[in-house]
Amino acid sequence: MNHQDYPALYRAADSASNNAQAKYLLAIRCQIFLFLVGALLSVNPLPTKEYSLLNALVFIAAICISILLATKNYEKTWYNSRALAESIKTASWRFMMKADPFLDATSIIEVKALFGNLLTEILRSNNNLGEVLGGEDSNEEQITALMLSTRNGTLVDRKAFYLKYRIDEQRKWYATKSALNKRRGGQFFFALILLQVFAVISVLLRIVYPEWSLWPTDIFVVAAGGVLTWMQLKRYREITASYSLAAHEIGIIRGMLEDSETDTKFSEFVRDSENAFSREHTQWAAKSDT
Repeated sequence: MNHQDYPALYRAADSASNNAQAKYLLAIRCQIFLFLVGALLSVNPLPTKEYSLLNALVFIAAICISILLATKNYEKTWYNSRALAESIKTASWRFMMKADPFLDATSIIEVKALFGNLLTEILRSNNNLGEVLGGEDSNEEQITALMLSTRNGTLVDRKAFYLKYRIDEQRKWYATKSALNKRRGGQFFFALILLQVFAVISVLLRIVYPEWSLWPTDIFVVAAGGVLTWMQLKRYREITASYSLAAHEIGIIRGMLEDSETDTKFSEFVRDSENAFSREHTQWAAKSDT
């Protein structure tokens, strides 16, 4: 499914999460860069007021970013908006597949009302996100044409659609992200070790050549600290393991689809599948409180 095929509330929450994530990571990158520049300027301070003022301004800018992060709370907005978006996505798939609580009814109006009420409950439970969700999508449809046409399809069509655009797409996403985080984690770990080795070499050379006054030891130390901060922020090892397990679990779920030969059994299958997906997504909300 494309982005525009989901409810307007999902698109708003997804955009809010992506924007908050981008701002948060940009602020962290800028802060690390400023600390590195400050360390670089401190290596060979010039005996002028202007140079000292420039050095001080760099660290003041880093402090301002810390204040910005504390007041804006981008990280919590990022995680909570993602959890909201994934909750809406799960409800949308339940609706399209005629799964509990959106089972077939005498009138589609009843099911639409039930879906609307659920979205209202989800939104009210996340009313703290009202400011970041915006109102641009508020007039757009919450139940899109594709959602309705998919729901009206035959059991065979719905099973094929769910397999391709939900199960296989989710498994591919988790497997790809797991491999990416494993690779990135290895790269940053190598950079961390390399910077620490350079710092040690710099210290040892300072012992051998005590007459030299310029040594980049502090730069290597600050750079290593920045890399370590980024690794802790991105949680490469944790996410690699979590996403790998999720991909394997989805693979197991995929094999159970063949047993869903009736509307009732398929409804139960979708319910169990979405519950499994939700277990991973609820971690977004949990991370915001850690």
